[in-house]
Amino acid sequence: MARRRAVAREASPHPVPNLLRVALAGDKRDRKLALATLGLMLHQAGEAAVPILIGVVIDRAIAPGNLSALLLWLGVLGAVFLVLSLSYQRSVLAMVSVFGYGEHDLRLLAARRALHPRGLRTARHPGELLSIATSDTGRVAGIAWSIAQQAATLMAVAAATIALLVISVPLGIGVAVGAVAVLFVMQWLARPLERAGATEQQAVASASEVATDALAGLRVLHGLGAQAEMVRKYRGASVASRDAGIAAARLLVTYQAVSTTVSVLYLAGLALAAGWLAVRGEITPGQLVTVVGLAQFLQGSLAHVGTFGANWAHKRASARRLRALLEEDYALGAGTVGAVEALDTAAAAGALLEWDAPSGETLRVNVDDGLVGVRVRTAAEARTAAATLGFRRDPAPGELRLGGLCACDLGPECVARRIVAPPHDAALFTGSLRANVARDGCLLQRPINAAALADVVDHLGDADEEIGAGGRRLSGGQRQRVLLARALHTPGDVVVLDEPTSALDPLTEQRVAESLARLGRPVVVVTASRTLLAACSRVVDGRCREPERTCCTAAGTGSAGAACCALGAR
Repeated sequence: MARRRAVAREASPHPVPNLLRVALAGDKRDRKLALATLGLMLHQAGEAAVPILIGVVIDRAIAPGNLSALLLWLGVLGAVFLVLSLSYQRSVLAMVSVFGYGEHDLRLLAARRALHPRGLRTARHPGELLSIATSDTGRVAGIAWSIAQQAATLMAVAAATIALLVISVPLGIGVAVGAVAVLFVMQWLARPLERAGATEQQAVASASEVATDALAGLRVLHGLGAQAEMVRKYRGASVASRDAGIAAARLLVTYQAVSTTVSVLYLAGLALAAGWLAVRGEITPGQLVTVVGLAQFLQGSLAHVGTFGANWAHKRASARRLRALLEEDYALGAGTVGAVEALDTAAAAGALLEWDAPSGETLRVNVDDGLVGVRVRTAAEARTAAATLGFRRDPAPGELRLGGLCACDLGPECVARRIVAPPHDAALFTGSLRANVARDGCLLQRPINAAALADVVDHLGDADEEIGAGGRRLSGGQRQRVLLARALHTPGDVVVLDEPTSALDPLTEQRVAESLARLGRPVVVVTASRTLLAACSRVVDGRCREPERTCCTAAGTGSAGAACCALGAR
């Protein structure tokens, strides 16, 4: 069985969806993206048409003094302005939708992976996960903007090149060759930006980790008087993040300056060449105006072409970080096919939960049980036992059973639906007390009484009052009672509580213990509290066996060994 579980875990190349497809094509957004891209390309074509039409007006209306032609071409120019304005407005609105929903879908992917019941093989800090699920997903979703804007830019270059080819073949060829050369040169210069972007994102994630730790343990820091040390630690992380950001910004500014310089020099040469052709009479005054106007228009387009490399460099770095999270191996096995269906049949006859404790005793919880205790010695033992009962860590084959079936065969997702085992340090969320306790907003009286939550409601004034970020309006004991009420409101066959009264005063703890015993639902408390254990219908020893004394054997059978044994006897 152990070999089967190992193979199942190694063969967990779980399917990771194509990130581009999720960001761009989910919910048929690819159609909207295509239409928006075409709209932006139409807008750029209209922008390129403006200097062309101005040249036509000069050559066909102003130079010959033709009033009717002037009115006609001014009308055409106005129609072009109307088209380019409407196409830009509609396309940008569509792009906002494509980007927003794409970013949302990528964030859901990251959140599902981070919160998956099978966990992550590598422990990742919440600050790093937050950075990936917000900053990196936004950059990857921004590929939609890159595609649309860069396609529109290329359309602008193409339209201007065609117009210049019509005016003068050498000018058109010069624009085409120059645009390709600028693109390749700036792509080569963008490579250091990609490395700098990855370094910057990692530094931001590290600073977020320190900030998350500080906010989570703010009261403890005040109690220990360790504010100065935390400020020092955060200052170091913040300085590293600042330096990485400045280094990346300097590279980006240098890159943009080089890009602008190259495009300005190139277009200045283009304008000089057009002026020389006009002096020689090879192009008309109107065509000269068109060339100068297109040169100014192309300056922005070629500068944008030069940023293509930098734009994609940052997005590639973010895509790699996001994909690394999604491809992270699971910490727990997946279970076997058919075991879940077998549990539905076996649950009626077998115990709801069985666990072979390290002490050699077996915890057995039946459907008609009430409060059952697991005695531990230390907080570390409590964390380990509760994590094993909730399948948040890998138990030994056969150690944990549901309905007589091995939990390893069932998998953590099935166990999570049957066994409610929240961690001791579970989080409270910004929102009302009601929203933090019950998913459906319906507060049940028996769990409220068992958690002694009425005092917390009285303290806030109402169950719909906000509890603050992380429950900061509540004391440590009040937060623990909210977490206890949440666990008791969660549906499941058995509730496993990890030292649920460690922050309560003795009187409140006694009330909670008595209420849990009368709850009428199988509840397992993993605790060292005598008050809680005294209220249990039975108690299982969950303590690890202490190592046997071996000093006598090590000392031998001489006088030293006799002295050691005598010391042990005392």
